[in-house]
Amino acid sequence: MPTTFNLNTLKGRMAEHLVQDLFIQNNYNVFNFGLERLHPKLSKDVRTKETKTGKALRYMPDFVVQSKKNGDLFYLEVKFRANGFFEFDETYLEYPYHNAWFVIVSPDKIQCMHYKLLMKRIKSHHIRT
Repeated sequence: MPTTFNLNTLKGRMAEHLVQDLFIQNNYNVFNFGLERLHPKLSKDVRTKETKTGKALRYMPDFVVQSKKNGDLFYLEVKFRANGFFEFDETYLEYPYHNAWFVIVSPDKIQCMHYKLLMKRIKSHHIRT
């Protein structure tokens, strides 16, 4: 059975791996958490589910990160954007992981912002990385 090659998926996975390695090298434990990695079949099944549980599953961040120094935990969502533009809009108003950091990877740079900061900027509708 032939598989479909998706270049965007590959770029996203490469960005995730890059960010994961950066955190590991800086004294953090990084655990896979995202639905796409843990349960790919379920990930495809809930894409169109508009239930509260379906949305929460779709929004699962890519990683749970733990500081080796003090044990603090936080969520980490990695996004690759070739054009360096990440649209954080009203679709994230119901985002259930308020302790999440968003890492935006583009060919020019890597930017990291906390969910709470992004929520403050939602009125502008666009974040330029």
